Order: sequence, then structure tokens, then C-alpha cells
Amino acid sequence: MQFNRKHNILTSIIEEYITTGEPVGSKGLSGFFGFSSATIRSEMVRLEKEGLIMQPHTSAGRVPTEKGLRKYVDSLKIDFTKVNKDDIKRFAEKKGMDKVLKVISSIAGGNTAFYITPKSIRYYGLSETLKQKEFDEKDKVVRFAKVIDNLPDFVQLLEFDEGSPVKVYIGKENVYKFAQDFSCVTVYFPFGKELCVLGVIGPIRMPYRKIIPYLLYTSENFRNKKLIK
Repeated sequence: MQFNRKHNILTSIIEEYITTGEPVGSKGLSGFFGFSSATIRSEMVRLEKEGLIMQPHTSAGRVPTEKGLRKYVDSLKIDFTKVNKDDIKRFAEKKGMDKVLKVISSIAGGNTAFYITPKSIRYYGLSETLKQKEFDEKDKVVRFAKVIDNLPDFVQLLEFDEGSPVKVYIGKENVYKFAQDFSCVTVYFPFGKELCVLGVIGPIRMPYRKIIPYLLYTSENFRNKKLIK
């Protein structure tokens, strides 16, 4: 029971942070769960000791750490029922890769969607990504631009295997040095004789729960040649 409570509180902190980009306090969570603020704070202390959340300022709420986000992502259950059928219809109707990337970027909260084959590199959403509060620092903008400018080099350092077509790299899990402030969700799949990589890259604060099933569903449509003319 206590484990479930701690897990649920961590999940709620992360999903609230993903939505707002602001530290999450105990008061709002106590109203949501029905526990006292003292109980929530006690669980927050445990989560902080485990390195799963941190307090960015002395009187602020908590934000997830990269370790906390990894635990959250690893616990996600892929739920294709959450994939909006209207979005899939738009995939089928628009067919062109640029338009597909535009839809994925929108679903991913304005993060940058990309598609790479041995012969093609395409991406969409850079300007929207750079509007996010994480990019108030000029140095971070430059690092992100370098990742986008060098997408083949970045993707070449990612690891894929047949047993797990979707990969999530959070922050410093990225080997590519300019990508270590960001997260990347990717799927890879064969399309004809080509190996294709479809993904989303942006700040570590991104809606993983939505992105993962959409990428998997879209890659299956590509695999079955339903999206390309």
C-alpha cells in the first residue's frame, strides 16, 4: 500500500510538472489524493532521498530528476486506446511525411519530430520547441540547434534492438554530448530495404505517455505501407 502511494505520488508530481513546467507542492497533491499535506510531504522526503525528485528552491515544490523520469517511463504501460482515432485518420489522409511529422510534433506538445532514413532527413517543430521555458538560456538553444543540425550523428549513437523497437533517452543517458540536456523518444522499423528512425526530441519535460503509443502506432502504419504514397 505504501509503495503504491509513493509510486502514485511520484507519477502525479511528474505528470503535473510535464503539464505546467512548475515545481509541484504538497498542498495540491493532498487535495487530489485525499491524504494530508504532512503525509504527502513525508512521501516527498522519501522520494527525494531516493534521488527521484528534487527541490529547486528552498520554499518551492518538487520537480522530477532524470532518475525519477526514468523510473516513470519504465513503469508506463503502452495504451493504444489513448491514441485518438481522428489523429490516425489525419495520418492516413495526409500521407506526406512532412505533414505526418507536423501532427506528431503537435501531439508531442510542440517538441521536434524527426524522421531519418539512409537517404532522407526531415524534421518539424524546431521553432515551437524553442518557445518552451527550458530554452530561456542561450547556451541551451545553441546545444539543441547543434543536435538538430547533426541528426544523423545523433541517431547513429542510439542503440536499437529487435526486442524493444521504442527507446527513450533521458538527459545524460544520451551519448551525444550536445543532447545531454534533452530527451529523445524513438522508434525504428524497416521500410522496404531501408532502416527508418522516427522520433521526438525536446526538453526532458515531455509527454512520454502520449508520445510512445503514437510513435509505435505510426511506425506500424509505415511498416504496413499505409502512410506513404
